[in-house]
Amino acid sequence: MNLESAGIPTATVVSSEFWNLALAECQARGVKELPLVKVPHPVGTIALDNLRAVAESSVDAISGKLLRGEGAATNGNAVAAHDGEGSSASSLSVPGDPAEMFGYFYQRGWTDGLPVLPPTLAAVENMVAAGGQPAAATLGVIPPLNGVATVEKIAANAVLAGCLPEHFPLVLAAVRAMIRPGYNLDGLQTTTGNIAPLAIVNGPCRNSLAINYGANVLGQGWRANATIGRAIRFVMTNIGGARPGIFDKSTMGQPAKYTFCFAENEEESPWQPFHVERGLARECDALHLFGASGVYSAVDMASQSATGLLKTFALTMTGGLASGVTSTEVLWVICPEHAAILARDGFSKEKLRATLFAQARVPYDKIAVENLELLSKRRPLWFKPGAAREVGVVDRPEDIWIVVAGGAGAKSAYIPGRTATRMQTVAVAGVE
Repeated sequence: MNLESAGIPTATVVSSEFWNLALAECQARGVKELPLVKVPHPVGTIALDNLRAVAESSVDAISGKLLRGEGAATNGNAVAAHDGEGSSASSLSVPGDPAEMFGYFYQRGWTDGLPVLPPTLAAVENMVAAGGQPAAATLGVIPPLNGVATVEKIAANAVLAGCLPEHFPLVLAAVRAMIRPGYNLDGLQTTTGNIAPLAIVNGPCRNSLAINYGANVLGQGWRANATIGRAIRFVMTNIGGARPGIFDKSTMGQPAKYTFCFAENEEESPWQPFHVERGLARECDALHLFGASGVYSAVDMASQSATGLLKTFALTMTGGLASGVTSTEVLWVICPEHAAILARDGFSKEKLRATLFAQARVPYDKIAVENLELLSKRRPLWFKPGAAREVGVVDRPEDIWIVVAGGAGAKSAYIPGRTATRMQTVAVAGVE
């Protein structure tokens, strides 16, 4: 129940590391008078006795907010609401020399640190035309600063990232996917974790656009993979305002925050394509957006049976669980050689999920006491009276997604997700 709507005044406690982000989100969401109280960072990882001292020292500040009606605006350092860089009617003159132009863009925080292409009016117009929608059409707002994602602004970021116009329908599909509530983009944009959007492509456009699904599938070397994923990041940064170290609070980050996009190797998969599993027609083009927190290599060149492979897979999945890290969903990218062995031994995707769900578990005594306590709050299903003294990687078999991709070699990849972020699938129209 919403306490404010019930007539009970509240104050929101924010650690110092997230203070400016909180002020900016209050303004962007039209609640700049929301009472905020600043406490020292960190909060979640300090000892209970120290946390009690922090709480007691904040009582007067909280009382002042509640009794005197002091809002966020009284705290100073307010940040203006963000509406993306520029408007649909504006243009800039930039240096003509490529190196100077890159420096100009870099100083304004519009890049990821790598060289970019200039989003000239002509280039943006060509990109917009490929999307099949008016330039002023709005897909939604991008948190944390609620920048308005017009087709034109998305197109400018796609040009900046190096996309070709024929890639643009996939970029638009990714934006539609990321703004769905189930994706939890606000949490993904502002977490201290290393979560990054992963775009997976299915359908005929994989071949017509040369989106890699074979050798080095998660690596470099293909323009479509690199620039589509990069455009997604630019939309999040330049329209959403999630600039690293300011509103993107990731502690470590990861290389996937530059770009992460690949296609499924439908041709070598023994199972139905991923988009068909997700309810779309086989001939349809589709983009799936997943929240990826890293890539774990599952190397097994010795096992020649599903039994052996799945033991390797299950052990790979448990790596992060002992630290208290949790995922709502996880993803397996299975190489064609491993997929062939699994299918030969009678494993459907459903059977794979059930087996991995049963095997990918960590006993209580392998987990630090503090992390076990954290998991008991985040994953109560595994701590019910009478439950086995172990914690599974996910709460349900259906939270394990499986795609086939990659080239020759007995090496698959495991990609955990994050709490409260779920895979989103969008049909893609207009791809030539």
